[in-house]
Amino acid sequence: MDKITEALSKLLPEDQLQEVSAAVSEMLEKKKKELEAEMNSNLEEAYATLTAEKEETERVAKEGYRQAYDIISELRNRNEIMKSEYDTAIEEGYEEAYQAILAERGKNENIEVELHEEYEKRFNESKDYMVEKLDLFLRNKGKEIYEMARRDVMNDPTMAEHKVTLDKIVESVSNYISDEDRIMATSSRLEEAHKQVEELSGRVKILESKNIRLSRENTNLNEAMKEAAALITESKSHANDDEKKARIDEAKKVTGRGDVVTEDTKVVGEYSNDNKGNTTNDDDDVVVEGFDPDTLDQLAVLAGTKKSD
Repeated sequence: MDKITEALSKLLPEDQLQEVSAAVSEMLEKKKKELEAEMNSNLEEAYATLTAEKEETERVAKEGYRQAYDIISELRNRNEIMKSEYDTAIEEGYEEAYQAILAERGKNENIEVELHEEYEKRFNESKDYMVEKLDLFLRNKGKEIYEMARRDVMNDPTMAEHKVTLDKIVESVSNYISDEDRIMATSSRLEEAHKQVEELSGRVKILESKNIRLSRENTNLNEAMKEAAALITESKSHANDDEKKARIDEAKKVTGRGDVVTEDTKVVGEYSNDNKGNTTNDDDDVVVEGFDPDTLDQLAVLAGTKKSD
């Protein structure tokens, strides 16, 4: 305002300066009030707009917070439900696995018991079967074995010599001893006879056990003979095949000449062997090599060419 008054003082006379200054001051004051009013109006409008935007922002924020809270609450509830379901599934899995382990353990224990019972049953059955067969064998062959042992003992030259010697001794001393001494000598002979009978009984038992062993060996030898027969049959079939093949090969090498015109053609065979010297066939294997030495010894014992141990 002072600058405007100073500028007007240079342009206007002094008597008009106050009026112009007052008019300018009034105009400026009016303009100032208008600007202030406009500014206040703009401020109020801006404030109202800002307040409305703020309220809208707050409303949107509250709505977003509410939605976020709802989402978080829902996710939290889902997590709680999933955790509960997972814990329940884990517990059920543990329980199921535990029950399966218990069932498997019980099954294994039952299997062990069942196997033991089955083993005991079969063992007792086999034992009863062996006892029954041995008893049947002794009932059928006991007397025969006893007679064989008795004949062997009676036919023993040593026993015959002892008997002759004893008879001569008794005959020689019969004139020198009394009846009581003779009875004592007879009783001593009876004791010796009893001892011989006991010894013969022991030998009979030994022969019975040896006969059982020989029967078992005979069974094994029969099985070995069956296997040998199968091997021999197989080797014969291979030999026949090889022989047939050799005849075919030799027939291919034969040349002939004859009267082709006649009805009965006579062919004179001319054999030409390309292989010089003696050759061996790899298929000519010895069948006996399939047996072990023990089997051959047993076969020799049965054949009578070798004595048993």
